Order: sequence, then C-alpha cells, then structure tokens
Amino acid sequence: MSRLRVHRFARTLLSAVLLALIFHVIFCNEVQSLLAGTGVHWEELSKWEQRRLAWTRGPAALWETTLQLDSISLFTAFAACGLLVVIGGLRWRLVLRVQGLELSLREVMRISFIAHFFNAFLLGTAGGDVVKAWYVAKAAPERRPEAALTVFADRILGALALLLFAALCAIPNASLISRFPRHWAVLLMVVGMLVVAGLLVFLGFYTDALQPGRRMTRWLTRVPKGGSFVRAMAACRTFGRHPGFLAEVSLWSLLINVCIVLAYVALARGLHLEVPWITLAYVSAAVVSVAAIPVTPAGLGVRENLFVWLLASPVFDVKPGLALSLSLLGYTVNLAWSVVGGVVYLLAPSETKDIVRSSSTVTGVTRH
Repeated sequence: MSRLRVHRFARTLLSAVLLALIFHVIFCNEVQSLLAGTGVHWEELSKWEQRRLAWTRGPAALWETTLQLDSISLFTAFAACGLLVVIGGLRWRLVLRVQGLELSLREVMRISFIAHFFNAFLLGTAGGDVVKAWYVAKAAPERRPEAALTVFADRILGALALLLFAALCAIPNASLISRFPRHWAVLLMVVGMLVVAGLLVFLGFYTDALQPGRRMTRWLTRVPKGGSFVRAMAACRTFGRHPGFLAEVSLWSLLINVCIVLAYVALARGLHLEVPWITLAYVSAAVVSVAAIPVTPAGLGVRENLFVWLLASPVFDVKPGLALSLSLLGYTVNLAWSVVGGVVYLLAPSETKDIVRSSSTVTGVTRH
C-alpha cells in the first residue's frame, strides 16, 4: 500500500472514530434527558450501562426529541449554531490580518469548521484552538508565534464580549435577579469574570504594564502557568495599536452572541417554555460564560445544572426536565455542526497539498 493510501486510510479511520465519539456524546445527552424525572440518575450508572443505554435508546430518543420540535424552531436553532462558526471564522480572519497573516475566506472557513469538529471530540475549546494555530503555523512556518497569538487573542476577546453581553442583558432582568439568590450568585460570577477579563485586555492591549520587567508581570508570573499567559497578553500590544480593531471585533462578537441567544430562544419556543426572550438572553449568555470555566470538560454538567437552577423556578413554572432538555438540545444542535466539521476534515486536502497551496493563500503583509 502506497504512503498516500496509508495517509488517506488513517485520515478516514480517524474521522470515523471521532465522529462516533461525537454521536456517543449526543446519544448520552438524549438518554440523560429521557431519564430526567424517572428517579434514575445517570451518574449512578456504571460506564457499561451508560454506553449500552446511549447506543440502544439514544438514537430513538434523539429522533423523538426532534419530532417534539416544530421544523421552524429546529431549523432556526441549527442555522444559528452554523452562523456561530462562520462569524467566528470572520472574526478570526480580522485578527489574522492584524498580525500580518492573510488567509483566503475559503481557507479560514475550512479551518474553522475543522476546529469546531475537534472542539467536540476533545470536549473543550482548547483542542480547536490548537488545531487552528497548527494549520496557520503549517502554512506560514516563519510566523508560528503570530499564528498562536491570533487564536489566543480571538479567544479572550470573544470571552470578554460574551461576559459584557451577559451583564448588559441582566439589566432588564433586574427585578427577577433581585428576587432569587441563585441569580445573584451567577450574576456576581459573571461580573467578576468581566472585570478580570476587561482589566487584562486593557493592560495587555493598550498599556505596557505586562511587558517584561514590570512589577505586575513579576507578580503574575508567580501564579501557576502565569508566565506563559503574561507573555501572550504582552504580545497582544500589537492589536491595541491597530486603530478600529476593537470596534470591528466587538461587532463580530455581538453577532455571535445574538446567534447564541437566537438558538436557545428558538429551542425554548419549540419546547413551549413560557420564558421571556430577554430572560433567555440573560440566562443563556450567563450560563455559556460560566460554563467556559474549565471545571469539567466542555462545561458538561455545569451548563445543565445552571440552566435547571436558573429556569426551574416558580416564576416561569418550568419543570427541571424541560430546563435540562433545553440545555442538552442546545449542546446537541451545536454538536451537529461538529459532524459537518468532521466531513470537512475528511475531505480536506492532504498535508502536502496544503503546504503547496500555502504559498498562494498565505502571504506576509506589513504589520501595523
């Protein structure tokens, strides 16, 4: 068997295994939703029993759940999650340009969908970020530090925008939040994360406070892995010098946040949840923000419990099972696009073709 055939076989096998793992997560989500309210707790089942239920009852449960939703709600949520990937790619392309890396729109979209695929497989955003940085570094090997920096900057600015969006959505929900300590607790966490993220972006992007030798730099490097983080933030000073960069990134981020809310609002309508859209906007943005804290892989468990905690209250008369279904459905629809990313990865050109194409698709431009 030729080397090229071995490469293609390995690529196909890897894609098949990763897609099977994605479907396993989807089926597990469906069975957890199916068990809600039955007295059977998913966490108390053995690993073998979880796998058996996932693959024997998961597909049927997924089909039944899909049938409960009207086609408009399901399509709207699915389209919104797809737009998340597309708009995220456009935002990242802007970040790449500031660092002197010019990728074609087609290449950016391809890498973005492949990264989304690996996010699902590796159960977190770190896996997709590594893939994005690797693809750009492979295309422009002399610009590897800048390639990694674009992914880091895109991630932290996206997180900051989502936190700010959640905090702003909390304002019209002030009467609700003031009545329930649980909402207060989540909001305080969001505001705390917003202050920390905003301060770091300001210091790293618009001041020299995190440059080597500064007092704050010496203090932060004492924190575990703080040295690498501080060096990355200090390198972001290039973005702060680019006029209009933050405004453009904020616009793309706003569109991404609207898509997140739109997906959950559509699913909630499909499940007949009588919750105002402005409340769903606050809850979904806050939950996604808090679930991004690396407590569990991909926020699994944290996200579901927060949705139940915030929505299953006497105000809305939402049953815990429905709140759990909303969370799991949102995650499942997002995973569906990971399957699309897997197909893109399977059909992507070989490494050799990528390197050849890189000479024409990636060029260095004058740094700002």
